Amino acid sequence: MNLRKGPGTSYSKIRQLNKPESYVVWAEKDGWLNLGDEQWVKDDPSYVKLSKKSTVDSSIVGKRVVSKVNNLRFYDAPSWRNKDVAGSVDTGLGFTIDAKVNVNGSPQYKVHNSKGKTYYIKTSEAYVYVVK
Repeated sequence: MNLRKGPGTSYSKIRQLNKPESYVVWAEKDGWLNLGDEQWVKDDPSYVKLSKKSTVDSSIVGKRVVSKVNNLRFYDAPSWRNKDVAGSVDTGLGFTIDAKVNVNGSPQYKVHNSKGKTYYIKTSEAYVYVVK
């Protein structure tokens, strides 16, 4: 299942989505689902299980997640793999939260930096806190 830059196959492919990734759907258009930040996937029931319930914890969206430790890794994709590590943040630094996603049974925050670039970071309170 391809993640695309717009609602149609004419838009460029961003990357491949794999099981068991899960996302919040922000909008639907012409049979396509928007996963935020101009990321779209075809609403194909043979690949996509769409649950029409509110799974977004709106109490965290727009808030900052801040690292409690030095060298906390963050990722380019919803992943725990070393090859997807984008960098690390030190104590007191963080990102703005867009959503909470499930990655192989463990949660990550989908976040963005001040330039709008999307990343993923762990949610464990041992490593991060959310600024209320």
